[in-house]
Amino acid sequence: MQTTVNLPDSLYEKSVALAAARGATVEQVIVEALSRTLSDTDALSPTDESGTRLPVIRSRRPGTLDLGRFDFDELLA
Repeated sequence: MQTTVNLPDSLYEKSVALAAARGATVEQVIVEALSRTLSDTDALSPTDESGTRLPVIRSRRPGTLDLGRFDFDELLA
């Protein structure tokens, strides 16, 4: 698919330089960067049983939150 994207001049110039250094086209550099970014995002977004993306809240201490004594009924009241 073809589309038009407006890039800041400095970003475009850097992409041209990177493409030249790699012996690639600017299009290839942009597609590779976007593909890498989207695959990283997909890996960080878990899904539920229906395939729906779930929000992720990062924790400095994963697995340490104990909700055993939390009163959910009070929260909903």
